[in-house]
Amino acid sequence: MSIVKLQRVTLCGMVNEKAVVLDQLQHLGCLHLNPLRLASNPDDEAASECPESAYRALRHLGDTPHKRLQTRSDPDFNMDAVVEKAEENRLALIAAQRRQEELETHIRLQIPWGDFTPPRPDELGGYKLWYYQVPNYQLTRIADDLIYQVVQRDDRFAYVVVVSQNEPAPGLMPVPYSLVGYRSLSSLHHLLERNSQHIEELNFERLSLTRWIFLISQHLARVEDQAALRHAASTSWDEGSLFAVQGWIAGYRLAEIRLFAERYHLALLIEEPETGDRPPTLLSNPVVLSGGEDMARFFQTPDYRDWDPSRVLFFSFALFFAMIMADAGYALVLGLALFAGWRRFGRSQSGRRLRNLSAVTLGMALGYGVLAGSYFGVSPAEDSALAVLSRLDMRDFDMMITLSVMIGVLHLILANGMKAAYHWGHHSAWVAVGWNSFLLGAAMLWLVKTGVLPVMLINVSWICIAAGMLLVIFYAGGDRSVHNVKDAMSRLLSGIYALTHATKAFGDVLSYLRLFALGLASSSLALTFNQLSNDVMQAMPGVGILLGLLILLLGHVLNLALAVMSGVVHGLRLNFIEFYNWGLSDEGYPFRAFEKKELLHE
Repeated sequence: MSIVKLQRVTLCGMVNEKAVVLDQLQHLGCLHLNPLRLASNPDDEAASECPESAYRALRHLGDTPHKRLQTRSDPDFNMDAVVEKAEENRLALIAAQRRQEELETHIRLQIPWGDFTPPRPDELGGYKLWYYQVPNYQLTRIADDLIYQVVQRDDRFAYVVVVSQNEPAPGLMPVPYSLVGYRSLSSLHHLLERNSQHIEELNFERLSLTRWIFLISQHLARVEDQAALRHAASTSWDEGSLFAVQGWIAGYRLAEIRLFAERYHLALLIEEPETGDRPPTLLSNPVVLSGGEDMARFFQTPDYRDWDPSRVLFFSFALFFAMIMADAGYALVLGLALFAGWRRFGRSQSGRRLRNLSAVTLGMALGYGVLAGSYFGVSPAEDSALAVLSRLDMRDFDMMITLSVMIGVLHLILANGMKAAYHWGHHSAWVAVGWNSFLLGAAMLWLVKTGVLPVMLINVSWICIAAGMLLVIFYAGGDRSVHNVKDAMSRLLSGIYALTHATKAFGDVLSYLRLFALGLASSSLALTFNQLSNDVMQAMPGVGILLGLLILLLGHVLNLALAVMSGVVHGLRLNFIEFYNWGLSDEGYPFRAFEKKELLHE
């Protein structure tokens, strides 16, 4: 778990060489630039020669399921023309798909009335046809003085046509009239067929345009690079014939910036971050565990002087997801799906990170499911090898509640422990130690009361609680000096006020009961669907087997979807809400290198 140590670098050179230096510095891509002055044009950083339509066109073509072989180089490539065609295709496809939905709706509404051409009002001497879908039990409520005909009937409705110059009054018909257009059913089907062909042609055109995705991406990256270069130039410091540019650099890349300064004859100043500085945060983790970085950045980038929670998030999320799913069969199904898409995930760096996180998570879910002895809600036979591996009984509420609470206590103790370690020497570190002592003592006291720990430890529990409370009271007031009674009272009151977080600590620990509750819910649903399927098979021999299998399939698909959703949402919630609140103090901002995006797309 490491946040890369950064150093501030200042480069100084001649103004007439500034453009070349900044361009090559962008190629080097190792600095997070600090503006030395306000940009001459505040919108310069976001300036772009490409309209938003270019990005929409790229997304439209990139979402195509199948793509053509990419054109890597074409001297006749016309960016504006390709973007215009892609935008026209996108808008035409949206309109055609909307028209398709409208036609399908009209056909569905008109099918019960049969295939006929509804007459227009001028064809019936001013009379109109009014169409009603009347429930069979309400047919007797139609007024006798109306001229109507039942043109069709099914098990639920009678389809009634009323001939009248004006819409019948509400009391004359039991239901409001149905909308029927002026086209026959066959003509609607014909229009639907033509529209489907048009959609097919548009999709062929879209497929043809996908060969330009690479060149569009390169062009947009080039434009963004040029905008970033202009912004860097406008925020650098110019004084007479000299210019200066400043930024943050990772310590392990200092040799590169020294060689760069020598090559372009630049003055170089390297400084350590000072107390008042706020450097960006650059996270560094092994490739296998880098998925935790994505979770950390998703919610809150830690401050530069804080600690990196990425690896803790990686493994704790995997554990929480496993406990919520609580079924080895479901984990195996998801594992097979991950294996099927293994190569597809490996095509991008973000995909590989997600793949590694998913593999560890599902591996842990499989192991926990084996320990829980649940395979699609079915427990293994008592004399089987799988039964030997089953060590957790989901029906033992006391044990599962104890397990969930202790995981919560340990998770929060880890958060406070890391905070204390990285802020050692500061008052906040002792506050974190105090809360850990309080949490440990409270957990021991609860385990003594429930009979898990011997009674002789009850005094130790109270000592831990009292020591923790004293540390919080003494250090929560911060580093304010005490010169008189007023200062002492102010600091004491601040410490006492900090103790009110004890209720928050209890609430956060109890939040981890959701691990057991959701795991039990998933297991209970699986058992319920298994029982329903078995009951249907026994009650209806023959066709009951088909219905039972259908219930089994749909039920477990639904339960699996709920388990995945619960595992992701609540697995992240316990990390981002409970854990973050105790473990991290301040929010930082990510390290963004001044680099060529065009090179990254090659």
